[in-house]
Amino acid sequence: MKPDDLLQAVKAYAKERGGYTRSKVCFSDNWFKMRRWERGLTQIQADREKAREVGAKDRAGFAEWLHKRHPLCRHITTRQIKDLIASKLVTPEQVRAAGLQV
Repeated sequence: MKPDDLLQAVKAYAKERGGYTRSKVCFSDNWFKMRRWERGLTQIQADREKAREVGAKDRAGFAEWLHKRHPLCRHITTRQIKDLIASKLVTPEQVRAAGLQV
């Protein structure tokens, strides 16, 4: 288990047992032995994948705005522009042509 995964497992344990009384708590040694942390990691991985999909969709939309020189281009942040250029969805010239700074 990687350190980041262990940290996420500990957070999952804390979240799962939050609000429980002592009689209902699954103590950490038993919780880890029963591998209940895997359920939390699976959810975290699913959430990350969903976020990647949403990010890709957003980048595609921003790139389309830039290509069409849509008025909403002015709402694209500098960080988003750099990400679009890094992912090769747009070129610096296209960004400038849309009236934005690189």
